[in-house]
Amino acid sequence: MKKNTFLLSLILLVLFAFYGCGGNPSQTAPSDVAAKVIDSVVTVFVDNEQTDAQVSMGSGVCIRDGGYIVTNYHVIYSALSNDNLSISIYLNGQKSTGYDAEILWSNSNLDVAILKCEKNDIPYVKAIDRVINNQNKLRLLEPVIAIGTPIDFAYQNSCTYGYVSGLDRYTLSARSGLLSQNVYEDLIQHTASISNGNSGGGLFDLNGNLIGLNTLGSDSGNEMYFAVPIYPVLLVLDKVIENYNTNQQYVLPTIGISVIDSTICDIYNYDYINDNGLYVTLVENNDGNFQVGDVIISISHDVFTYKIDCRNDLIYALMQLSSGQQVTVNLYRNNVVQSVNIVLN
Repeated sequence: MKKNTFLLSLILLVLFAFYGCGGNPSQTAPSDVAAKVIDSVVTVFVDNEQTDAQVSMGSGVCIRDGGYIVTNYHVIYSALSNDNLSISIYLNGQKSTGYDAEILWSNSNLDVAILKCEKNDIPYVKAIDRVINNQNKLRLLEPVIAIGTPIDFAYQNSCTYGYVSGLDRYTLSARSGLLSQNVYEDLIQHTASISNGNSGGGLFDLNGNLIGLNTLGSDSGNEMYFAVPIYPVLLVLDKVIENYNTNQQYVLPTIGISVIDSTICDIYNYDYINDNGLYVTLVENNDGNFQVGDVIISISHDVFTYKIDCRNDLIYALMQLSSGQQVTVNLYRNNVVQSVNIVLN
């Protein structure tokens, strides 16, 4: 009897060791992961060149050789419209020497931005999608590590450990300025503690992969923190770099309409739509392809069809297309499925 009890205990111990780390034997200890990736995480300052004052502070992660850094849009948005503001990057452990950086591309809805730092040899990490379009999707209670600079520069590259507590979350940002009342979708909810200044810093899995950018926390709940997925950055990174190398700026294609989805309707108590798809609220041109009240459900190009359930799905689809391409937009009009052919702007 004692022998059987010992064997059962041994089996349970092995199973716990395997599944307690997410069921992936290639995962390593959190301390080893942090040591491996921490030098890729940087502190991002927006500076006023006229007054030498630091306007804001956030975090970022280098994801490509050559000094390409990803961060949150809300970390750097003030520098987009003010020529007196500049961006400086501080590497892990370096508090006296900052490096200039420029904004190559950003998107306010997704709250992501890509920067190019003048320092070309910053250590970089592998970024993978584990949220939107990947077989190896994040699982509830899977361990994650958050790294960034919270509250004050004195706490540069603090590391916290937690678990995935929710997926496909949405919330309303309470940020002031240009991002006031911005709606975030497709969020990763987790329990690895973050504070102001962590924004744009990395959320890593236990394989050391960058899976998201820490964005905000809940003021009304305990251990409720959120990260935007890295997926959209992976869709456009090569395009952004290619355009930068040819002295051009990457611009996301558009289809000339304004839309709203059920998530935004739920937040603002609108009654435009309560199901999947995008409700057209404004048509910016008069070519007759779209009408207010149309509900877009998918976009097709060649052999690919991109299903459109929410606002972010449309953005992800456009990221995989180019201006000047002809696409077929499938929609409901008066409860009848129709298709219109358009050329992307």
